[in-house]
Amino acid sequence: MPESYDTAVDPQAAADVASSGGGYSFTGVLQKYSLPWPAWEVGPAKLIIFNQPKYADYSFKYLVHNEGFDSAQPSEAQLAWAQEYVARVEGFGEREMPSHEQLAKAMVVANDSALISFPKPLAFFNHMTFFGCVSMILVALLLCVWGRRKAEQLKPINRIQHMIEAVTLYIRNEVVRPNIHHGDGWTAHFTALFFAILGFNLFGLIPGGGAPTAHIAVTGAFALATLFAMLVFGMRAQGVAAYWKNLVPVPFSLKPMDFIIWLILAVIEVAGLVIKPAALAIRLFANMFAGKAVIVSFTGLFFIVMSAGANELMATALGGFGLLLAAAIILLKILVSFIQAYVFTLLSALFVGASIHPDH
Repeated sequence: MPESYDTAVDPQAAADVASSGGGYSFTGVLQKYSLPWPAWEVGPAKLIIFNQPKYADYSFKYLVHNEGFDSAQPSEAQLAWAQEYVARVEGFGEREMPSHEQLAKAMVVANDSALISFPKPLAFFNHMTFFGCVSMILVALLLCVWGRRKAEQLKPINRIQHMIEAVTLYIRNEVVRPNIHHGDGWTAHFTALFFAILGFNLFGLIPGGGAPTAHIAVTGAFALATLFAMLVFGMRAQGVAAYWKNLVPVPFSLKPMDFIIWLILAVIEVAGLVIKPAALAIRLFANMFAGKAVIVSFTGLFFIVMSAGANELMATALGGFGLLLAAAIILLKILVSFIQAYVFTLLSALFVGASIHPDH
């Protein structure tokens, strides 16, 4: 394979390479644990593969050396899927691809060591979207099943209901009411938003997993929902013409200096409609991605030191120190997960409230 074909690093393969002095790719490991990855490593050499050809492509340079690679017999469906994938990826022209026959063989080898391989209709999953779906299901069960009051209930009867109602009341009293005038009806929306983001953040702490909010597309989707609420409910409350008129804090005038000031402020305010939700998305994404990157760097300190040519004793000592630091970062990330969910919810309520009631 060409040397440029360096897209992924399997942990066990990375350890073998590092111990033999062949080097260690931190970028590859970071890609696996901090970016959308087509498989999830449940345990040593045990995978749940979401996208078979993509995983075989990313890990091809290790799978090709598997003793079962030459004797692998891919099915016609695997050959067709691999051919479709190769044709699509080669269209980007970024690197040299293996042939679809080789890729199909790699798919067979990968599937042999996998616990589960998702079929083609479910290949849109990666480990971030997978954990996101699991998180959303658990949040829905938490809010709608385990935490739901019965019709005859007058007060909470278990810890889950007490916790949910405490969070709901806090969001109503400290987030919604101070920012949205007569806005108690928004409490359910912002409570669900808080729990969804919190669930996404915490799922990034699962070993081998990834926080969906460490992907800019996920945080961008939350930000777009906030932008949609700002525009739609702002225009609904004020009227379409009044909304855009009140967007600029000074009255329109044709006097030269007044017009220039109005125009500058109009540009700033219109840009602010996009910048405010974008800042929400970037802040949440950056915090979750950076936290995972720091944890990966500390946990891989042994291999990084070994690849630099240090002796095994020094690498082991620094590796142990790195694990202690990673444990401390994980505890910090739990706190950050709560803080970032709260900040996103608070600022979303602030922006929506400012759109609905600009005079407040």
